[in-house]
Amino acid sequence: MRFPEATKEPMIRWEESFRFALVAIAGDKLKAALAMLGVVIGSAAIVLVVTIASTGKVYVISQIEGIGANLAYATLDRNGLSSTLEDELTPDDLAAVRQAVPAVVAVAGTYDIQVDLQLRGKVLHPRLVGVTRDFEKIRNLRITAGRYFDAEDFLAKFKVCLITEHMAQIAFGLDPAIGNTLRLDQFRCTIIGTFKEGVPTFGQIQDDTLLVPFPLVKDITGDNFFQVLYAQAASSDQVPAMTQQMDYLLKHRHREAARYSVENLSSLLQMAKKISLAMSAVLLAIAALTLVIAGTGIMNIMLVNISQRTQEIGIRKALGAHPAEIRLQFLLEAFFISFTGAVLGVVTSLALVWSIARLIRNTVPLCTSWMAVGVALVVSSGVGVLFGYRPASQAANLNPIDALRIE
Repeated sequence: MRFPEATKEPMIRWEESFRFALVAIAGDKLKAALAMLGVVIGSAAIVLVVTIASTGKVYVISQIEGIGANLAYATLDRNGLSSTLEDELTPDDLAAVRQAVPAVVAVAGTYDIQVDLQLRGKVLHPRLVGVTRDFEKIRNLRITAGRYFDAEDFLAKFKVCLITEHMAQIAFGLDPAIGNTLRLDQFRCTIIGTFKEGVPTFGQIQDDTLLVPFPLVKDITGDNFFQVLYAQAASSDQVPAMTQQMDYLLKHRHREAARYSVENLSSLLQMAKKISLAMSAVLLAIAALTLVIAGTGIMNIMLVNISQRTQEIGIRKALGAHPAEIRLQFLLEAFFISFTGAVLGVVTSLALVWSIARLIRNTVPLCTSWMAVGVALVVSSGVGVLFGYRPASQAANLNPIDALRIE
């Protein structure tokens, strides 16, 4: 008659191990608090680092996209090269780009010069910019009062203009600017609107800017060409191809000696993303170093605990506790310390983020990453278990007779 074989693996009493771990932590709250302090800082750092990096990335990219991440712009290259009137960018080039480049959804041309004018008795020195109809859309203009130019303004060459809010405030104060007339030498035009940019940009829109329909530029300066030709694609992915097609088209519409600079902001957008990624990596490395230091602190405190609780471990082993249960108890202690520290760090960081978000919500929207919260909890808790394993194994391998002899 054969008897069943004894179970090789000892049965681990989880409830008992949980209870012993919690009692041990509660019995020495100061050491537990000191051990979890580094974890609190490390887990909070992870959440804050990812929040700052993602917020900075979103903000920078939104600024670039506001300028025109889906925008290409062409100019005649005048650096060291002789150019003739036939090399200039003309309304015919604008029409050709609109028709021949498939990715283009809007196209606009501009001509700008510095002028001196009188407005309500005040002499101002704004930039006069002759624009075409799609300029409002391409440069994200916000009409704050009145209206933008319509098709009739361009066709009939109505002497109308728009001025920036800054100019309106300087010249008219609290009075409405619309309907007033400004004078530029012998040229006069009626203000039909005020505007500002949706996002401050790199180009022609300055604090003091006067917009007029492009056909009026010939009456003011005698010129009938564009200094800058803008083209907008439906998405930033189409910009590289659109830029190449514009460059090819312009070169083949003009003489061989003419050189055109056709550029876009896609490279700047990619650079911003790379910089954001590099900053995130550096800051996360600092947060990881903080967690490693916190884990070392947990390990040191647990080693001290084991040396102080050697008799307790010997008694438990004498009463039948398996080494696996001793190891589990100390691993649970390390896990509870690190997990509690992680929760406190995450809560602290979220409270800080939400408090700051309320103060700056109208300028920079903070992006809370819940993935970062999950990673902070998992990684911080894992650090406690990882660095607590060696002390736990040391406790599990103690000889019960030697442990009981220690006073």
